[in-house]
Amino acid sequence: MATGQIFSKTTQALFYNYKQLPIQRMLDFDFLCGRETPSVAGIINPGSDGFQKLFFGQEEIAIPVHPTIEAACNAHPTADVFINFASMSALKQPTVRVVAIIAEGVPEPLIT
Repeated sequence: MATGQIFSKTTQALFYNYKQLPIQRMLDFDFLCGRETPSVAGIINPGSDGFQKLFFGQEEIAIPVHPTIEAACNAHPTADVFINFASMSALKQPTVRVVAIIAEGVPEPLIT
């Protein structure tokens, strides 16, 4: 990755808390952009484990679900982006390089 570049065509993320629609929209966008690999490597859903079935184009895929941030980071060491609605725990993980915070319902003038 070039200096100063935070995302690439192969960047993968861990998604904290299972939110089906946002995750599916990310996968739809990935597919439309021609990505070969989905950008969502795993889902962290406290107290849950297993897989979540979603679609990548016409293909149904199984995305791993992990009960803790630590378990997800260990299982997906190349996933260096953490997508969350609000969690400071991710900042303690040495493999997480980017924390994306979704600010739903915040008026645009307040963001600038």
